[in-house]
Amino acid sequence: MFGIIFTQGGYGVLRPRERMKLAGSEGLSNAELIAIILRTGKKGKEVNELAKEVLDKFDNSLRSLSNASLDEIASLGGIGLAKAASIKAAFELGKRLYAELSKPRIVLDNPSSVFEFCHDMRLCEKEIARVILLDSRLSLITYKDVTVGTNNLTLFHPRDIFRLAVRTNAIGVILVHNHPSGDPSPSKDDERVTTSVVEAGKILGIKVIDHIIVGKSNYYSFRANGKIREVD
Repeated sequence: MFGIIFTQGGYGVLRPRERMKLAGSEGLSNAELIAIILRTGKKGKEVNELAKEVLDKFDNSLRSLSNASLDEIASLGGIGLAKAASIKAAFELGKRLYAELSKPRIVLDNPSSVFEFCHDMRLCEKEIARVILLDSRLSLITYKDVTVGTNNLTLFHPRDIFRLAVRTNAIGVILVHNHPSGDPSPSKDDERVTTSVVEAGKILGIKVIDHIIVGKSNYYSFRANGKIREVD
């Protein structure tokens, strides 16, 4: 049902986009959501009526509509290829979101799990700086290799790290880089960079959970060695 408002001039019907602004997307009917995707109606028929017509053609079933081919949807009166493509794209995004949410959680709550997750860095000939972004349960949100080089002073920059953290709503980050020599022992530069990033994280309220240095067969954890305080 489409919302009705009272104005000085009498009763008026809220358009789906206006309803979404007031009630949120979850407050809209299937027809209203489809109307937003369609954007416009056709000659002699408003978009809300066209959206209901589309649903009616597929027995008011989103499953049936999602399984319809592009040509089937496009052949409906007033739809055409552009509107049909928008409908198919919306369903495809929904499927991909479901697939993403259904993936098993990757929990990185200890140094050995991080070392195993970053096994690809063990034999790299160049130093790679990787930022792992985690949620409140220390589950992986995503990760990004921010730099590739040989100068530790330029491997990690707080600006790059925390821009990623803010963008992904991460609660904490783990820094990882490799030593091509195979020896994961930290250098003075590694220690200075770690201290700098940890202090920046305190200001922003984003925890630097650990900094792992990956060697060929073992690793070094700043947290396990007392170089980063225990996470609250």
